[in-house]
Amino acid sequence: MTARVRRRRWRLVLPFLPVLALLGFSVIAHGIEEPSPSDPAYLSPAGSGPDGAAGLAEQLRARGVTIHRVAGSDAALDAVEAAGGDATLFVPTPGYPYRGQLSRLSLLPDRTRVVLVEPDDSETRQAVDALGATRRRWATGVTGRGAGCRLTDAGPAAVVRTRYGQWEGSDATVESCYGGAVVRVVEYGKEFVLVGSADPFRSVRAGEHDNAGLAVDLLSAKSTLVWLDLHEREAVPPRPPRPRAEVSPRPEAEQPERSEGPSPFPDWLFWVVVTLLAATLAIVLARGRRLGPPVPEALPVEVPAAETAAGRGRLYRKVRARGPALETLRAAARRRLAVALGLPATAERDTLLPALQARTGEQPHRLGEILYGPPPETDEQLHTRAVELRDLVEYVTARPVEEGEHR
Repeated sequence: MTARVRRRRWRLVLPFLPVLALLGFSVIAHGIEEPSPSDPAYLSPAGSGPDGAAGLAEQLRARGVTIHRVAGSDAALDAVEAAGGDATLFVPTPGYPYRGQLSRLSLLPDRTRVVLVEPDDSETRQAVDALGATRRRWATGVTGRGAGCRLTDAGPAAVVRTRYGQWEGSDATVESCYGGAVVRVVEYGKEFVLVGSADPFRSVRAGEHDNAGLAVDLLSAKSTLVWLDLHEREAVPPRPPRPRAEVSPRPEAEQPERSEGPSPFPDWLFWVVVTLLAATLAIVLARGRRLGPPVPEALPVEVPAAETAAGRGRLYRKVRARGPALETLRAAARRRLAVALGLPATAERDTLLPALQARTGEQPHRLGEILYGPPPETDEQLHTRAVELRDLVEYVTARPVEEGEHR
């Protein structure tokens, strides 16, 4: 691979590097900023770090809420049953209880409130019938609760990350707040609240907007708060747990038809594709040099012939255009020969060749090969034809072709 080819390939790659660097930086920064549910301090009532919720727990205790911190889903459901319905079950990591636990929430005592933090669509389907996750943002947004929201009196909060909507065909009463990021529905006598972001519960975000007010309102509705402090996926127990209540599980026939689910693609993918397309279009326009066919224009200044020929020659050589290069030399030679022979500068072949034969004594087919022959196939043939043209012009005009001569 020649150095020229390597440079050409680098020119194609370089415009993409800033775009890729920006995307890489955004992904890394987002990963560093995003909290990890597997962190033991994540939304824990004992966690004092930036992602902990020790400050939130103190605010709840100040309101008279009794907090039971449990580390297993079975123990959490038992504690809620013991409260007899005057309890809130707080599940900060709905993806970690073992398989089937979320579907058992419908067996809890009536009037129980269940708060789930950012469950995905499959987790939402296990917990409730009427709701599904509709879309997920790259970063959490801030919005107001909305005019019809009676779930809380809090002001604007950073909670818009995952939104939830009601399935078509469901007749449940759904209360949507914060643009669908906080949703409440009552099913089988239980109150389910889905929150689209963990930010309102994190210590590092508590002082922003009215995050703390929203979190306290959601968790202080009952006198008892059962806090599931779980940070790793639970293993399925060797035998099914005992029944928790004399309540029939939800019949399959009563579940509403789910007509559509959320998109399998993240929201940020659209903007990545748009950015790459914009970068590609910029490269095409930058390297296109011109749009449409070449347009002849008069030169604004007089340019030496050798300088013009050298410039064209470099361009033709770069693209291996031997035919156009030789035709440029032939056209100039034919004009000079016609003028020297007293003919019009645009004299045709049938007029020019006989006049040249009379002047030089060369055979017409030889002169035609020099002035009108086929394009060269190699650089050596191009050089040979260029020398023949120069010699013919010098012989007919009786003057050498000077490099500084103007044309």
